[in-house]
Amino acid sequence: MDAADRVTAVLVRMYRLAPETVLPDVPLHRLHIDSLALEELRLVLEDELHIDLEDVRLTSRSTVRELLDAVCAKTAAV
Repeated sequence: MDAADRVTAVLVRMYRLAPETVLPDVPLHRLHIDSLALEELRLVLEDELHIDLEDVRLTSRSTVRELLDAVCAKTAAV
């Protein structure tokens, strides 16, 4: 399972989403991920993927693709 698949799995698990709704161009707010939920998601992803996302600037208006790109870039750097 690559980093993008793991992020998708975390989104599905944490927010009880149907996997087919987690599409690259969907803004996070459409998945009901607000700024507080985004911070919680960041902490879970850091823990599960052993990466540091502290400097990644995402908002609830960011897309799933932007989240995936940021996480993939961090996992590639490890």
